[in-house]
Amino acid sequence: MTPSAPVSAPISIIIPAFNQLEYCRQCVHSVLLNTDLSYKLVLVDNGSTDGVSEFFDGVPGATVVHTGRNLGFAAGVNRGLEHAEGHALLLNSDTLVSRGWLGRLERALRSADDIGMVGPRSNLVSGSQQIDGLEFTSMGEIDAFAAARAESHAGQVRDVARLVGFCLLIRDKVLAQVGGLDESYGIGNYEDDDYCVLVLRAGWRLCVAEDAFVFHYGGRTFLGMGIVEEDWRALMDENRRRFEAKWDLKPGERIDAVQQALEVNRRACAALEAGDVAGALRLFKDAIALAPHEARHYNDLGVALWQAGDAARAYDHFTRALRRDPHYAEARENLRHAAEALGRAEDARALLQRLDSRKD
Repeated sequence: MTPSAPVSAPISIIIPAFNQLEYCRQCVHSVLLNTDLSYKLVLVDNGSTDGVSEFFDGVPGATVVHTGRNLGFAAGVNRGLEHAEGHALLLNSDTLVSRGWLGRLERALRSADDIGMVGPRSNLVSGSQQIDGLEFTSMGEIDAFAAARAESHAGQVRDVARLVGFCLLIRDKVLAQVGGLDESYGIGNYEDDDYCVLVLRAGWRLCVAEDAFVFHYGGRTFLGMGIVEEDWRALMDENRRRFEAKWDLKPGERIDAVQQALEVNRRACAALEAGDVAGALRLFKDAIALAPHEARHYNDLGVALWQAGDAARAYDHFTRALRRDPHYAEARENLRHAAEALGRAEDARALLQRLDSRKD
């Protein structure tokens, strides 16, 4: 994919918070001081009782949302997204950003049109965004580390299977396509994992901007609510079970397998565009083997089979795509074209009617 043009709309920075006034002050002040792009600041007071509400109301130029009670992270973010323009940047209230942070994240997002979400590296975050062994005693040390990393890793972007929601830049087209976060995760945890699966399955890439660093205190909101130790583990276990039940991820359907299958699909599409139909067929089959639940791989294999002159098998694969995703508009259109060529228009209409009744 070729890089996209710079965006004209401001990036909406959404900061949800429940209490922890001092951390909120530090976070917002670092954003006001160090953000180098046009942005819209959306502050969501999730029912705070310690002065956060009044502090947010006093931030110049900010759009402030008061929920009246603690709705949880996902719901707080979603109330903020209702006021978003352009791309959206979700930011925890216990983070500190350094000069140039948003520009580096935005450049990573723009580096390819199929990148849907981007996150930075950090000192305290789960997964591959973590940089171990970091200790800071001042904002000056954080700024110095962030600047050095920006120089040593300038422009480096890495594909990943998962991004953490503590600092997450989401493309505007992703928001339009898949919407906001799942609020059923309550107070928090696993809503970002959930969103990553949703975005991956919609065909977008997740990437880490290796030159971007955001400091994270970590867990301050939960600490302030007294959710520690056993209560924390219980919340994690409950939401993990919710996540696993929702997605029913089998060993062959792990998030990393979804990401790998999308990369194989991209290579297959490039091969097909270059006229290598045999290579494309092989790669689309590899993508299906990696993520057999994904409708797009069956549809794309059907397109390759159509170009290879095998209309009957193409029809079968468009059917398989629609059985996995009855809403898939491209597969529905492809099925109709194949059915007309094969004289099976009535079969296709009957199939689509059955799928539509199943959707209802």
